Amino acid sequence: MLISREYARTVFADLTQTTMVPLDPDELLRPDLAQHDYVLLGDVAVRCYKHKGSWRYAERDIRRAAQALAELRLDFDDMAVVQLPAYHATVESEWEEWSRTDWRQCLMSWMCGQARDKALSEGRPYEEWCYSYLRIGDNGLPGGLEWEEFVAASNRYRHTRNLGGTRVLELLTWSGKQWLLPRAYMELLDRWVQREEEVIDQARICSSCGLKGPWWGGWRSSISKGYVTRCPPCSGEAFRPYTSHLRGAQYETVRRGRTRPDDYLCHLCKERQAAVWDHCHEHGHVRGPLCGSCNNRECKSLPYDFLQNGGTQHLLECRGCLEQRTLPPRFRLDVVRAHLEETERHGRCRKQPYADLEQQHADGGGQFQMTCRWHSSSRWTKDVTAAEAAALVGAYIEAALAAGEARPSPGAAPGVR
Repeated sequence: MLISREYARTVFADLTQTTMVPLDPDELLRPDLAQHDYVLLGDVAVRCYKHKGSWRYAERDIRRAAQALAELRLDFDDMAVVQLPAYHATVESEWEEWSRTDWRQCLMSWMCGQARDKALSEGRPYEEWCYSYLRIGDNGLPGGLEWEEFVAASNRYRHTRNLGGTRVLELLTWSGKQWLLPRAYMELLDRWVQREEEVIDQARICSSCGLKGPWWGGWRSSISKGYVTRCPPCSGEAFRPYTSHLRGAQYETVRRGRTRPDDYLCHLCKERQAAVWDHCHEHGHVRGPLCGSCNNRECKSLPYDFLQNGGTQHLLECRGCLEQRTLPPRFRLDVVRAHLEETERHGRCRKQPYADLEQQHADGGGQFQMTCRWHSSSRWTKDVTAAEAAALVGAYIEAALAAGEARPSPGAAPGVR
């Protein structure tokens, strides 16, 4: 029997009240299905099913996972040394390998990330802490981080406190020389990694031709019954490319009509089946069909990242934005922010400062705080009027239209200072 996520959480929490492994039943409420169709609780993979537009679980799977974890015994006299790897900041070329599941690397990344955040919050110049924050102290933590600080900061988010639905920091201990975990729990985490890789490998296979796709995301598309994996060539054969024939059409008219978005390829990535009609909320015009991943990226990703990765031309599929040489509100001031970072400098310093939006004015302007982290006492504010912001956005759009596929960065609007 399929049950709701809320009821599944209640059942799981009730059945695991006395487990020795600290668990987080809330993992069942917000499943991350970007890579596969399962929520992993320890080394047990619980399948998610999409039913009438909502994600559900089979009750038998929830009970099976709860029983397996309830039966796991931990011997706190049998502790094993946790060999944490050296911290390694990833670069784009290493993303595929870095994104693979590695619980030891996760722990080290959490520690170094919190140490870096602590250094940033102290307001010291970057050159004072850019290397020292990785230095491991006598308590096993980097950058002068205290255990209580680390736990408190990690507990703010699920992704920095949970491994396989378990709360690892409640079992992790420092002996004075080494990090330790109960051996049985460490073996559970190793099995979790293995099971995670198995379900990801299964989800990477194209449902049409059997070709195996990239490790992270890539070929999975959201459909009415869940997710399906198709390689770009198979998607190209199965779905039509969108030719902008609905430019200027109102979203409400298209939504009520017979033209379905899932008949098309995603207009942005051009690799997956589209799922929704993306539209401009200011002007009401259709922009084009998007897959679930690209639609989510347009709504929630950092504006700069979206504009850098082909998003500008897509946003200008709205006839209103195109004719008025404007962008949706959340993107306008990011164009201004990027322009300020490219043109503003702290005195004679050649380093690019950071611009943070402090206040957005009702008329479309904004106040930005500029920070040069290469020098102490290097903060100043920059006010941008609505007219200046509109000019910057307009110049950026003109440059983007002129460049075509070679899209400029948001800071590269020529002729506007």
